[in-house]
Amino acid sequence: MNPYFVASIIREGVLGGGISTDEEKMTYHTNKLTVSPELKRIEMRYADISEISFQRRFLFPVFSIRLKDNREYRFIVFGSKRFRSFLKERVKTAAMDV
Repeated sequence: MNPYFVASIIREGVLGGGISTDEEKMTYHTNKLTVSPELKRIEMRYADISEISFQRRFLFPVFSIRLKDNREYRFIVFGSKRFRSFLKERVKTAAMDV
């Protein structure tokens, strides 16, 4: 079973949602009605991730994920240790498959 992470994207404020995962990608999604369509569902293939950074901001675990096409997303992810190890492993495995 693929893990699910409670997460909020940081984009002109903080927008609650979640990150679902599968073997090839993770998908941030929110059900908020007042959000632009491009932020409602963001797919990020592990093979397309070029950089991951982590820092604490005001006690919140913030992940910055940069894709190879230079798009960058910042998320507050609850269960940050589990997310960090999961993401490192999936990105590493995707890089080996290329």
